Amino acid sequence: MKGKFSTMALLLSLAVFFSFTGDVSAAVKKPKDIFAEKYPNEVVKIVKTDDINNDKKKESFILTESGNFYLINVKGHVVLINTGIVSDEDFEPPTIQVFTVSKNEKHVAVTFSYVPSNTQLYVYRLQYGTLSKVLQLLGDQEVMIDSKGKVHQYWKNFRDEGGWDLAEGIFTWSTKTNKYNGSGKYVQRGNS
Repeated sequence: MKGKFSTMALLLSLAVFFSFTGDVSAAVKKPKDIFAEKYPNEVVKIVKTDDINNDKKKESFILTESGNFYLINVKGHVVLINTGIVSDEDFEPPTIQVFTVSKNEKHVAVTFSYVPSNTQLYVYRLQYGTLSKVLQLLGDQEVMIDSKGKVHQYWKNFRDEGGWDLAEGIFTWSTKTNKYNGSGKYVQRGNS
């Protein structure tokens, strides 16, 4: 009887162990692996992973060679967010940047460049398990995000008599209105 009990206890322990380790390995799947299961023909160009809503769970952001931008949320669901994010030849490749806008929130920015010297920026906020676009703008000289989470747009402000002056617009996130407020000389394009 003692031998049967020992065998049963050992088998039960092994079953519990293997079922537990199976869950652990599923929980630590890499973003590229999760993505490849759903989109095996897409080539991943950039992967960024960060906790952007301060819930102690990390989201992942993927940009593919074809210019598709995806979110992998904390449940492991892959969501297509945007398309056409491809820089022209001879320009810097597209980027994904995660930056802090308040003590409890980060945003995700995607930039890419195209002829003649334009930089397109999309900024997203995590809401209801997906990303919502909260800012879209173009800088024909540059677009950058500083260490305080402010978005700077640099563009050519053409003079009537010819030539141009460098103009700067600054966008700052408002936690009260959940919008970016512009200051300086700025130009917004698209739905922001």
